[in-house]
Amino acid sequence: MLSGFGAAAIGNLNKTPVGAYFLPDPLTGVMNDPTAPGFPIQDYRPYRNYQTMTLVSHGSYQNYNALIGSWNKRSGPLTVMLNYTFSKVLGIRDGQSDNGATNGVAANPWNLRDNYGVLPYDHTHVFNAAYVVGLPRFQKSNVLARLGLGGWALSGTNHIESGAPIQPNTGESLFLSATGGLTPQMWLGTDSQPLLPVLTCDPRSGLKSGQYFNPACFALGPPGTVGPAIWPYIHGPAYINSDLAVYKDFRIGDRHTIQARFSAFNFVNHPLKSFNANGDGSDVSLHFTKPLAGTTNSNPLTTGYPLYEVGRRIVEITLRYRF
Repeated sequence: MLSGFGAAAIGNLNKTPVGAYFLPDPLTGVMNDPTAPGFPIQDYRPYRNYQTMTLVSHGSYQNYNALIGSWNKRSGPLTVMLNYTFSKVLGIRDGQSDNGATNGVAANPWNLRDNYGVLPYDHTHVFNAAYVVGLPRFQKSNVLARLGLGGWALSGTNHIESGAPIQPNTGESLFLSATGGLTPQMWLGTDSQPLLPVLTCDPRSGLKSGQYFNPACFALGPPGTVGPAIWPYIHGPAYINSDLAVYKDFRIGDRHTIQARFSAFNFVNHPLKSFNANGDGSDVSLHFTKPLAGTTNSNPLTTGYPLYEVGRRIVEITLRYRF
């Protein structure tokens, strides 16, 4: 479904083309300065007596393709379950979230098809492993061995998941912001197209260890230049987690059971790299200032390296009584 509000929405029927404000006023024939106060925006709109005219329609689409494999094995006290998914979630980034997670912002409000790309919740590789190992009960051993060592079970899970795509999760533009009076109106000659950086190289190439993209590949294009709506697929940091538990049931009579369980979540205490962990986009945002101050990124925190580490080991000890 296409909707959205504002001059840059796909559904807005009253958008002004890129560069329109650099041309003579269609109504008066006068050359106006798009940076001047009181610029007559309405003179350039297709329907001069109206501002945003939103048409809600159906047109977005998406597809999911995947290869899934699994292997399960049980042999005596050992049970192992493995599964792997290679997938791709593609669709129109239209800013809608009516049916779940948002599909990302429409970077090109003029052509629906040009917003077709990998969606924010795509994870190319997903691997899961689960296992349970039962220890012997030592029935013929002494009481101490039977109670202290026998009958315990070890279980664990491991999860590895590719990082999510960075572009659709950062407003399609690495949260591009402009200062010093730099606006789409003065730089692109319209208020119906958001500022998008141009790519001067492949941001995935020439990376150093631990770096996910090259910020030097993003720049502000010449006046009237709009960067691409879809970039090469840039993955964010992967998600890795391992949980482990040891437990045993102690029976009391025929109807009562006490289970002792020792669990460790993220038991290897593996820190996870993360962009935008505090929600302000500090390490995934591009800053540009009004020329001639420069058309390259001026945010020193956006280096392609995640600024944050999240996650820690959590240990839990529980006793469960069943009757």
